[in-house]
Amino acid sequence: MSAEQPVLVGIDGSRDGLIALGWAAAYATLPQARLHAVYVLDDQPQLPTSTRPTGPDDGSEVLEDALQELERIGFTTATLEVRHGHPAKVLLELSERAQALVVGRRGMGGFAELVLGSTSQACTALSTKVPLVVVPDTWDPAAPAHRRIVVGVDGSLEGHDALRFAFELADATHAELVGVHAVEIRESYPDPSVWTDPSRPPWADATDELLARTLDDWQAKYPEVVVDHRAVADHPVRVLAHESELADLVVVGGLGHTAFSELRLGSVARGLLHHSHCPVAVIHHI
Repeated sequence: MSAEQPVLVGIDGSRDGLIALGWAAAYATLPQARLHAVYVLDDQPQLPTSTRPTGPDDGSEVLEDALQELERIGFTTATLEVRHGHPAKVLLELSERAQALVVGRRGMGGFAELVLGSTSQACTALSTKVPLVVVPDTWDPAAPAHRRIVVGVDGSLEGHDALRFAFELADATHAELVGVHAVEIRESYPDPSVWTDPSRPPWADATDELLARTLDDWQAKYPEVVVDHRAVADHPVRVLAHESELADLVVVGGLGHTAFSELRLGSVARGLLHHSHCPVAVIHHI
């Protein structure tokens, strides 16, 4: 982590934006970095005419709310700015000069979508060059920290960047790191009733080897980090969503694409954004 570049956070006047602001402020304290909060006035808002504001929006109220929230939590090293344009595109451009981008999972105004905020989905789909953290409205800064970071492990080259981020953060926050691998059950696996060892499934040797091969080198680089790992036979989204219930953060890899389409986001990351109980960091491999 470097203090030279700011932590960028998108705000939008919603409660979700303030929750994302609080998470970003806490994260920025680790490298003692500046926080740069940006409200993007959407030039082409996707709201029905009847629900659009009757007066002009110059962003002053949104910035004032953000400033009050920062004062409430005692964070003083922040800059606040209003920009014009497509929120996701503006944030992505600004993120090229930041060390991380933080957005809320849902929001209001130009950030709105029924289930998953359009800005968080678009930002994640577009291979951000920095970690992108999507904070759900269920995150409670006042709740005791679990001191536990979960990272999805699949053994791929693309997953190395996610592992690096997860280990660095676990080391900085003195959190336990849990590597989780979701096992795809093959039709060729025998029925459990004929397993040689009923307590050890037939995929155990392969998953143990994958987890050890993937995690051991990182653990050697970060010897102070307590590491646990497990393999679970289920869909990756369900596995990681379940793990998120007792985690401070779930870290997953994304896909290295640039086309502006949600289809460019890996299905696991996209599904997890809908169902995670804690913030999710998506780390694209460029």
